[in-house]
Amino acid sequence: MVERKKPMRRTTVADVAQRAGVSAMTVSNVLNAPHRVSEQTVRTVRAAIDELGYTPNHAARALSSGRSQVIGLPLYLEDDNFADQNPGLVGFLHGLLGGLVKAAAVAGYGVHVTTPTEGATEIAVYEKLIAARQVDAIVVIETMPHDPRLEFLSNRGFPFVAFGRTGHGQRQCWVDVDNVASMAAIGRHLRSTGRQRAAYLATGSSLPWVHQRQEGFLQEFTSPHSIQSFDDLSAVGDYVLAALDRADHPDVFVADNDAFAVVAMRALQRRGVKVGQDVAVTGFNDFPFASMLDTPLTTARIPLRDIAACLFDRALREISGDPDQPGQLVIAPLVVRSSA
Repeated sequence: MVERKKPMRRTTVADVAQRAGVSAMTVSNVLNAPHRVSEQTVRTVRAAIDELGYTPNHAARALSSGRSQVIGLPLYLEDDNFADQNPGLVGFLHGLLGGLVKAAAVAGYGVHVTTPTEGATEIAVYEKLIAARQVDAIVVIETMPHDPRLEFLSNRGFPFVAFGRTGHGQRQCWVDVDNVASMAAIGRHLRSTGRQRAAYLATGSSLPWVHQRQEGFLQEFTSPHSIQSFDDLSAVGDYVLAALDRADHPDVFVADNDAFAVVAMRALQRRGVKVGQDVAVTGFNDFPFASMLDTPLTTARIPLRDIAACLFDRALREISGDPDQPGQLVIAPLVVRSSA
């Protein structure tokens, strides 16, 4: 008769604590609220977790804590053609989601992505998620002043974190790109290369980042050649060609997004202008195509993985009920390529 082997004992939090030389509570904090312990302790505990092959029992944790161990990321995609019409933005969302999933997985969390059905609002999605207790916190993106989504979550007292700033009287649980400082860095670089007659290509929108980036531009070019807003890409090319016909035409076109910059570059190249030599062009975002152009684009890179990690860390603080803290600004570093 073959003797049945005894099942291997499951590695516990106590085992991890003993190996790392810390308390079981510290291990729990590393798993659930890493912001409460030092970075060195987090590294030590995670090394012990990897060495022992410890896997948290999410079901038991959820039952004992009353939490789902999931954060929600509702996305409002306007229609089925969204991806075709907004390839850059889709890449942006993909990068943000990937970073959020990675940051959450380290802490034993999942990310629930959903979108409103036709005719429904994003707030309706929030109501369902909260009522069903499917998530412990919600990530809100592209926030606006007096944003009804933030007002709803604030009134409900439900944990949330915003990619974009919250309003006065609300918890400052937000992470945002420092658009002013990042665009000013582009301007300083251009001035250091001798560019003086700058035309600014702005997005025709009331989104806060549009005005923030323009403010950063004006910090370095206090007397710009021109500032023009656009609602569609075709108008950008027409404007660039018209500006080029002037005797004092711009020596640089500064776009507040990569798509406008690419259209400007194509318009210049059709006229035989050597982009980066005769006239410079810059963008903002560093979408994947920016480095693959015939003349690679100088731009500011939004560090989506860093932002996602900051968002998740702040979400954990909100879930834990920590005291409110100021929001966090993240620099989009300058990436210098051939276009400027």
